Amino acid sequence: MKLVLAVDGSSVSARCARHVAKLAKQLSVPPKILLLTADPSMMPGVERKLGAAALRRYHQENAEYAFREARAILQRAGLEFEESLVVGDPHVEIVRACGPRRCDLLVMGSRGRGAVASALLGSVALKVLATSKVPVTLVR
Repeated sequence: MKLVLAVDGSSVSARCARHVAKLAKQLSVPPKILLLTADPSMMPGVERKLGAAALRRYHQENAEYAFREARAILQRAGLEFEESLVVGDPHVEIVRACGPRRCDLLVMGSRGRGAVASALLGSVALKVLATSKVPVTLVR
């Protein structure tokens, strides 16, 4: 099984990682896991003002924050995984990451940093559900 675990550093992301660890124990063969964070792009004017090096550093720091707890949970469970930072519109990048890997499952939180936009599910989760071609497990 190939799965993408999309995280943003929220407490819901940690629950997602625990869910994946629990799922992995139930499988006869450990899953191939891609730990993914999608960091929103900045406005072009801000990107130019910051410069390429500062912008890379900014996204790397955000990724480190997003990965930290999920990484620790997966490592404690003895699972191997790959990490990937993508920059762009989060729902587009999350769905896009599933395609080339031919993943079997996408696991993500239903509410994260940008969840104020929706009363029941985060706006990113709603958009991913609407556009994903692979099964999605939402964790609350």
